[in-house]
Amino acid sequence: MAKEAVKPPDEFLVVAAIVGDLDAFGELVRRYRAAAVRTAQAVVGKEFAEDVAQDALLLAFKALPSIDDPTKFAAWLGVITRHHAYRFAKRERTWSAKHVEFDDVILEHVGALSLPLIEERERDRDIEAALDALPADYATVLRLRFLDEVPVKRIAAFLDVPVSTVKWRVYRGKALMREKMESLQLKR
Repeated sequence: MAKEAVKPPDEFLVVAAIVGDLDAFGELVRRYRAAAVRTAQAVVGKEFAEDVAQDALLLAFKALPSIDDPTKFAAWLGVITRHHAYRFAKRERTWSAKHVEFDDVILEHVGALSLPLIEERERDRDIEAALDALPADYATVLRLRFLDEVPVKRIAAFLDVPVSTVKWRVYRGKALMREKMESLQLKR
């Protein structure tokens, strides 16, 4: 019987990345990218979440030598992601204040600019609408757990909360999701 490969703990990968092992950092990115994207999405929205998360991961890589406790990498990355998302959102608000009305005219008259590139299925829209209506703590955990399939322990580490808190948010979030989905179905 073949044994399943044992994955190295985060702290081992952090130390390896600090000394220049890009594959080790790549594994950390694979583990926490979804969490970074979801965290950024909660602050800046879907449109900019990928870019903000990627920037946060690059910032984390550059700052790796300054990490105090490699065992707390996930929480450290979560803080970097949230701070970067808040800074980005602030810059975006400043830019929006300088937004030219001519842009709106162009968007209004060139309809192809505002059309979605890919049509979403109706159920996906309902799920997203229900998730958007949930409190951010529940929505983030549900997205990470079920859409991105991140293990509960990694979610807890990334959010810097106990595993029991994540499990409670999943349990309560699923109940809230059912209520939201039922109310969406009744509106049709």
